[in-house]
Amino acid sequence: MHSITPKRWIAELLLLCVAVGWGIGFPVMKLAVNSHPVLMVLGLRFVLSTLILLPLSARKLSVMPLNTLGAGIGLGLLLGCAFILLISGLQITTASNTGFLSGLSVIWGLLLSGPLAGRLPTLDAVLATFFGLVGLYLMSDINGWQLQWGDVLVIVGSIFTAVHIMVLDKLSHHHDNMTLTFLQIATMALVMMLLGYFIDGVALPAVWDRDLIVALLVTALFSTAIAFWVQTRYQRYATPLRAILIYNLEPVFAACFAVWLLHETLSRNVLFGGGLIVLGMSLPAIITLLNQRVSKRRTA
Repeated sequence: MHSITPKRWIAELLLLCVAVGWGIGFPVMKLAVNSHPVLMVLGLRFVLSTLILLPLSARKLSVMPLNTLGAGIGLGLLLGCAFILLISGLQITTASNTGFLSGLSVIWGLLLSGPLAGRLPTLDAVLATFFGLVGLYLMSDINGWQLQWGDVLVIVGSIFTAVHIMVLDKLSHHHDNMTLTFLQIATMALVMMLLGYFIDGVALPAVWDRDLIVALLVTALFSTAIAFWVQTRYQRYATPLRAILIYNLEPVFAACFAVWLLHETLSRNVLFGGGLIVLGMSLPAIITLLNQRVSKRRTA
């Protein structure tokens, strides 16, 4: 077995920081949306993210083809729907539940990718879905499917996220990734600011309290701009499977930060159900890694 090179070790540590940045985003956003409209908070978050990413994207935007603009706007609208559902659900459920349930997007993607390509779902996709659904059941009322409305919104949001991931996978091969990312975030910023103004009647907060400022800085800087930069620059030094396993720690970090920052209590159902969802998210990568090790031993 080859030892991990310093570059790979640093890369995987930075990818772990990305998962931490994503995870802390749920509790700090919950603090903000408890006292501010969801659309306004999301709009400000993505406006700030757009401004941070603009210097990195400006050169490529100047030579951007028209079809890339259309792809970026379409992806931004799709991802925007996912964020509105996820954060609206977060407003009326716990941050730990939101972290675990949003992770179902990985499982939905696995389940749908086969049929959409004209194939039956693979065995690992079926197993991942099984663990995800059992975990979902445990997180609901143990005597029946009695999910809270906030949980339902997060689950629907996770489906939109899965669809976005699959569409992005198709389009990313034909367009510059930095440009697509900027266009998606800029589209979400514009649409959410407009929706917030016309639906809630506000575009800017009357009071810039600490919870709002912290949420905007953490999610715009760490969960979006820095996370994207790290992925773009360092993910190449880690294997795709190890990167997936690291990213799948996001709901675990979300639960830990929810306990720390929001003093949420994790029931046994949430712990076991959330654990099964994380296992389902990680199962395909784990199976592939085990198969690779078995193959190496046979050929050694």
